[in-house]
Amino acid sequence: MRLRENAPKVVLVTSRKEHEEQDRAAISRQRLTLGASFASGLEAFGYLCSNPCDIILCDNNIGDMDSRSFLRLLKKNATLKQIPVVMVTAENDRNAVLDAIAAGCAGYILRPYSVDTFERHVGTALKLTTFTEIEEQQISDAKQLLAMGRYDDAIEEFEEIIALHDEAQQYYDMGCRYLLRQKFGKAIVSFNKAIKINELFAEAYQGLAEAFRGKGDMDGYERYLKKAADTYAQFDRLEEVKELFIEILKVDSTAINPFNTLGVRLRRNGDLQGAVRAYQQALEISPGDENIYFNLSKAYYLLEERDKGMEALVTALRINGGFDEARDLYGRMVGQPWTGDGFDELVDNVGRSREGSDSIMDV
Repeated sequence: MRLRENAPKVVLVTSRKEHEEQDRAAISRQRLTLGASFASGLEAFGYLCSNPCDIILCDNNIGDMDSRSFLRLLKKNATLKQIPVVMVTAENDRNAVLDAIAAGCAGYILRPYSVDTFERHVGTALKLTTFTEIEEQQISDAKQLLAMGRYDDAIEEFEEIIALHDEAQQYYDMGCRYLLRQKFGKAIVSFNKAIKINELFAEAYQGLAEAFRGKGDMDGYERYLKKAADTYAQFDRLEEVKELFIEILKVDSTAINPFNTLGVRLRRNGDLQGAVRAYQQALEISPGDENIYFNLSKAYYLLEERDKGMEALVTALRINGGFDEARDLYGRMVGQPWTGDGFDELVDNVGRSREGSDSIMDV
């Protein structure tokens, strides 16, 4: 009995009685405690606002709203967005799975399910909540040092955490690659890990800001406060990229290399760094595609990284010397037609050429 008292608390959301009975039986067989069950998304949300749980099991049939809307409603709440939501549904459609991933689910169980399947998916979702447990304890320790006025010690603790900041982007990239291979479970885990890391770093930057303010260093305070804001903005951008990538996969399920399409969309939306990263991922799939190198060159030029832009453009032309658009762009950048010259000489030519990056906006 003591084991059950310490078990993770579950909230179940489904409007179908037979599904509720199945899920209740599955919960009773695991080391889980059912906190409450609802047939309405809004009722469940109201309950959760004052009675948070450890995990939510959500059917696609929840009466007053679709399950993706319910998921997004939870994600807008600062407290509830931390709770993993596992979809338990009979929807076996690929686009339904993609929609759930875009909304931020932490697992996807298809009905009818086995005991082992239920245990595995719920267990994975619960483990995600402790993925950054060590770092969270480190932040807690750093905050205690901050409260004690030991600002230098606190700064040291916070800086250890932010040293791994690129990991969030890496997990998002990994998630997109898993989506392309239709390994949806692994994609879900990767995206959720990225979210956890990003939130951790934002908190660490805020802590650093407070530590520098405590030391009387207002420049440091403002610098790290901006980094915290930038980290939250990066999270929003990465979520937008994930949703855009999923939209592309839904529109063309047979696309060989949707990362190139993603790069084009991001460049047109003004996210040039995101476009460059998408094109780089596209080249991992199609390393000999001159069109991707051409698109990459345009993104680099718009970022005013002209050497990298020329390198990508020259690579496109070396792959296909008859690539008319690339030849035209090369002529506008260098002021002479493509002849297959060596790269070093080309970079020197670009350095001496007229200012022309504005014209690339039309390409």
